[in-house]
Amino acid sequence: MSVVSDRLRAVAGKPAAALDSIGEQGLFYARVFVSIPRALRRHRREVIRLIAELGTGTGALALIGGSVVIVASITFFAGAVAAAQGFESSSNIGVGSLSPILAAFFTARLSTPLLAGVALAVTLGAATTSQLGAMRISEEIDAIEVMSIPSLPYLATTRVIAGMIVITPLYVFATLAGFLADYLLLVFFYNTGAGNFQHYFFSYLSPLDIFFSYIQVLGMVVVVMLIHTFFGYTAKGGPAGVGEAVGRSVRASLSGVMIVNLLIGMSIYANFNTFHLAG
Repeated sequence: MSVVSDRLRAVAGKPAAALDSIGEQGLFYARVFVSIPRALRRHRREVIRLIAELGTGTGALALIGGSVVIVASITFFAGAVAAAQGFESSSNIGVGSLSPILAAFFTARLSTPLLAGVALAVTLGAATTSQLGAMRISEEIDAIEVMSIPSLPYLATTRVIAGMIVITPLYVFATLAGFLADYLLLVFFYNTGAGNFQHYFFSYLSPLDIFFSYIQVLGMVVVVMLIHTFFGYTAKGGPAGVGEAVGRSVRASLSGVMIVNLLIGMSIYANFNTFHLAG
């Protein structure tokens, strides 16, 4: 009976623990946003250092360009898949020459923002959690507090700000890589013709779609950096605890990326119809 009662108490306590975790995360995120003015005023050098670190990486990762190359590579192959699927689908109904229309639509609206968000979660996010987690278990964060430096603005808020800044060049390279994949695959592999591609692709590629996809990616990077800084900042349990925190943060941020992409996409494209197939 005691074993059964212990299990029942554990099951009954899970909703309360979940609510406590949600409240703890909400308070942490609020403190991060409140600390933005302080971080910009007192920790500008740290923000600049983190921008360089998040964008190009450190150590051996810097040799290949860090997150820029990783994100651009992922969106390049995603754009190639979108172009291939668009050509095959349109060829089935005899309009393969119109496949650049589908490439322009899906690359700008879907594949680039979504895959960029996923890439950010598994590169910038995971690195942030592991860094902060290692600092937590080695008591570096406690040492910063002892020196009368508020650790949350210095470690967490600066990383969120750096992520919001570095996403702009990352998004530019990701978008260009996706468009380059569309061009190379459709023109040189499927022989749709360079003039045909340029006509249909740029006729149906709306600048608003690119701007809206940037808004989506910006929302994703805020969510990703908030989640990963929380799990890294609150990591415990030694090296094994840091590894567990990285895994939990990646799962949470991937779910957050999908939800943010859906909500922002619905709120934007429900009011702006930028795609008109008929003249």
